[in-house]
Amino acid sequence: MLSLLIQDPQGTVHAPDPGADTFGQLTPLASTFGSVDGLFYFTYVVCIFFFVLITGALLWSVFRYRRKTYDQPAASNVTHNTPLEVVWTVIPLLIVMVMFAWGFKGSLDMTYVPSDARRAKATAKQWNWTFTYPNDAVQSYGEVWVEVNKPVEFLLESTDVLHAFFLPSMRVKRDVVPGRYQSVWFTPTTLGDYHLFCAEYCGLDHSKMYAQLHVVTAEEYARRPWDQWDDSTPEKAAESGGRLYKSLCSSCHSLDGTPMTGPSWKGLFVKDGDQIVGGKRQVIYDGAQHEITVDLDYVAESIANPDAKKAAGFEQNAMTKFDLDDRRVKGIVEFMKTLAQ
Repeated sequence: MLSLLIQDPQGTVHAPDPGADTFGQLTPLASTFGSVDGLFYFTYVVCIFFFVLITGALLWSVFRYRRKTYDQPAASNVTHNTPLEVVWTVIPLLIVMVMFAWGFKGSLDMTYVPSDARRAKATAKQWNWTFTYPNDAVQSYGEVWVEVNKPVEFLLESTDVLHAFFLPSMRVKRDVVPGRYQSVWFTPTTLGDYHLFCAEYCGLDHSKMYAQLHVVTAEEYARRPWDQWDDSTPEKAAESGGRLYKSLCSSCHSLDGTPMTGPSWKGLFVKDGDQIVGGKRQVIYDGAQHEITVDLDYVAESIANPDAKKAAGFEQNAMTKFDLDDRRVKGIVEFMKTLAQ
């Protein structure tokens, strides 16, 4: 099987979806859009057939009508063959018309959203995904949950540049255009976790703009798994904050001191004897550079209003604001403290 390993920003290497076909052409179909596969394989077979036919005819002609002696006259002076030209014009036309009709029907199926579809929102920004659930104030980042065999429509929004919402297993892809709402829908048919990519180059860390789609049972969906946040102890809060870092922050902020689009989180908190205290950071505000001590308030402000106090050296880099509740901000701070040296 031809296959590729997939690296996501959460540091996990995923093997190819099981059940990909012999040639590695398609991931397993997990939605009701089977017409995509049918048209794909029809086109695939047509291409192979005509490649073999034309290549065979060329090789046979080269061998059959090759010049055997230097002074051998031309085998024929015929300049054209009207019936043959009609045949190789009409047959491709008919095949292309079949492809058009097949594809047009499939596109219509993707246009008409069922009346019972559940509606959610996917917001794209450099370089992560934010998901908002119907009638729910809680959002999830880097992963989204849908119910199996229940149609779902995603309202797509970009807050900065052009992105694309691409779910290979669901056979859907739609550009996410800034300043314009788009939508895409599908009915997931198989339980499991699936890859969601941005399929339009959107900047430096485009390849890290990855998310996961979780298809779960109705019972699991009713438990609202996107709203499970464990901060019962500082250790649990740090674990939750670490998962949020991987899905939301890892595309711009390193943990080892490596500068990326944004400053590294290394050194934000340091050890002072047996205690962990805020580190020093040079920031820009009021038109001048200042040294501050990192604390919860600074982290919360940087998340909600990134332009208020920009780290020195990153004044020209833009960060989009995030609306995180206090529990999640504290979880991120607890995770930052685990990096203290």
